[in-house]
Amino acid sequence: MQVSIHRIKQPSHQHRQNLPGALSARTGEAAFLRAFEKAWFVKHHHGLAAGEFGLPGFGVADLLWVAWKPEGSKEDFTAVSLAKSLSKRHLIAFEAKIKDWQRALQQAFRYRYFADKAVVLMPASNMKPALQHLHVFREHAVGLWSFDPESEVIREHFTPTRVRALSAQARQKAVEMLSSKINLRKLRKECDAAAQQVQVRVI
Repeated sequence: MQVSIHRIKQPSHQHRQNLPGALSARTGEAAFLRAFEKAWFVKHHHGLAAGEFGLPGFGVADLLWVAWKPEGSKEDFTAVSLAKSLSKRHLIAFEAKIKDWQRALQQAFRYRYFADKAVVLMPASNMKPALQHLHVFREHAVGLWSFDPESEVIREHFTPTRVRALSAQARQKAVEMLSSKINLRKLRKECDAAAQQVQVRVI
């Protein structure tokens, strides 16, 4: 089965530090995140994903995922209908860090305002310090996952349950922003042509 991947990064998020050390760290984290995305998409065939997704005041998540499967030709492909459909799905925001679990936790907690779940993702080889403070993640209802790029194994050390976005208004804005970035015409065309095809959207 084929997987169609589209990536659109928001230009307003070009506020990352551009010092040599910061660029090196971001390059390593970007490669780590891409490897995770590949493994995640294989496991979760249907959904929408936005890279470097953020709302003013709430930070920029490395990845926002929404499990969603279009209903083929019966789907009403409009921004309004899509936003309505996505509003019923769980939004998961990921913060990927090679090290520095404390900073990752602080950033991920901000995503809880617009996402239903926020998860810190770190390499399996660097998990020991974070795992020693797993109770802190539980206290803040932020998930902690590890990923091994070599084996492509994703391990959920802690995933919060029965949680929703802390701000209904921020969540609605996130849904509207996500749906506005989707190429509805292309999505409709692909669904009509192959309703059974695996479809993953990376915005």
